[in-house]
Parts: sequence; structure tokens; C-alpha cells
Amino acid sequence: MKKEIEVFGVTYDRYVLFQLHQVLTQTLNLSTIVEMPSHGAKAAGSLYAIGFAAAGCKVTLVNPEIETLWGWEKISLQDKVAWANDTHVYKTGFPDNAFDLAFNFVTWTELSSPALYLKEMKRISKKYVLLVTCNNFQPGYPWHRFLHRVFGFEWNHGQVEYNHITRVKKLFTECGLNITEYGAIDTPGWPDPSGPRDVRLHRRFGKSRMDHTSLPRKGPEWEVPFLEYVRKNTYPEWMKVLGRWDMRFRKGVFKLPMSHLFYVLGEKQKERFALISENGAEA
Repeated sequence: MKKEIEVFGVTYDRYVLFQLHQVLTQTLNLSTIVEMPSHGAKAAGSLYAIGFAAAGCKVTLVNPEIETLWGWEKISLQDKVAWANDTHVYKTGFPDNAFDLAFNFVTWTELSSPALYLKEMKRISKKYVLLVTCNNFQPGYPWHRFLHRVFGFEWNHGQVEYNHITRVKKLFTECGLNITEYGAIDTPGWPDPSGPRDVRLHRRFGKSRMDHTSLPRKGPEWEVPFLEYVRKNTYPEWMKVLGRWDMRFRKGVFKLPMSHLFYVLGEKQKERFALISENGAEA
């Protein structure tokens, strides 16, 4: 089978995500990460958390795409990754507070109950939950919906209400997470378009994943140019220039109208244990 090469827009997605993970690892003092679920969305799955690993974190992938795990070896980070297969993402079986941060890139909106999912992410995290999500508040989104309608493709990109940053922030609050940072990333200056590549992938592999496990399904054999940049630690100049602008102005909604992605970072609220003194006062 001919390999599907990730286009330069996807490569830039990965670059900006890599930079965000590097920053968060340092500022939040992270050492253990879980990515759940870890399958891909029109790109090679189970490679979205390599930025955390490159910064020194141990990463656990839930329901990974086994056929893409070779990528971790290519960049010599195979000792930083472990995985858990056939895991129910609402009831993982992980201990409470097992990881410093629980993370997902884009695919969580495919789940039938995002609230149950987020509560489980909160439970297994010691402190933080990070969701990076496709942004529908940008010009490429109406075109994408139009193509689905014209070609009769099933909508397989999850629940669209959660592709709006205000709705995701509300969900965090409803699930008892304090929002410590949010913003827009992947802002290269062009809309997030859908074209012939997307039509081809939808025809061959487009199928909804709305279930409780979000187990990986058969996809193309991917070639991932970004891994070679990571391996050599050398990136194109255009990517570095765009990345500096992207990261510097990432916080808040300033870049939202032209950003392909947004993120919300939440922190677990400290549990209050009221100690009642002998005189009845709360200690």
C-alpha cells in the first residue's frame, strides 16, 4: 500500500503542539503524562505527545495505533512511552492521581459522553487536564461542512458543540476543573482547508467513532515528515518564524478567528476537608 504523506499543514500542527508541550512541561513541572485516547484524526495517531517526552516526561498512550509506534523509536524516545490497550475511557482502571497531566489532541469530541470522559481524566490526573480541540470559529469550518454535505460523507469529527472554546471552558467548570490557561494555536495565516486529500481519506476511512472506548480503527500507512525534523533537531525557517508568533500570542482569544486549534488547561480543585474543632469552628 502506498504511504499517505502528512501535508505541511499537519507538520506545522505538530510543530506548534510540540512547542506548547515543551513550555507546559517546564512551567508546570510535569513528569508523567497520559494521552487518552491516542488515535489520530486524518493524521498518524499516537504521536501527538512526543513534545512531552522530548521534554523529559514519561508518556502513557491509551488505545494507541500500534502501527505508528515505530515513530517513537525513530526519534529515540521509545524508553519514554508505554501504552494501555482495550481501555474503557470512562472507567480506565488507572489509580487516582496516576499522572501529572491528562491530555488529548482533537479526538475526545468523538466520544458519546464528553462529561463522563472529562471526569475520568480529572480522576486519573494529579493536577492538570489539557484538551486541544479543532476550532470551528475560523473560515475553513463552513467549507468542511459543505464538502461533507456535497459528497454525502458521514460527519465523523465528533460533537461540533465542543469545537467552540466557550463550550469547552463551560464543560471544564461543570466538571470541577479550574481553568488556568486557554488560547488559540496553529495560526499559520491560512484557513484550515479541506481538499482532495481529505475527500480521499473520507472515502476510504471516514467512519464515526462515537463510542465509549474510542479504540483505534484501520487507517492508512502514514509517513510523518515531522519526525525527521525532531530526529535532527532542525526545523525549516518558515516554521520557526510562524511558531514564534503562534506561541507568543497564544493565550486568550486574540488569534481565534484564524487559528485551526484551541486549547483549554484545567487544574483540579483542591479537596476541602473541614476539620471541626472542639468548639465547633472550622479549622
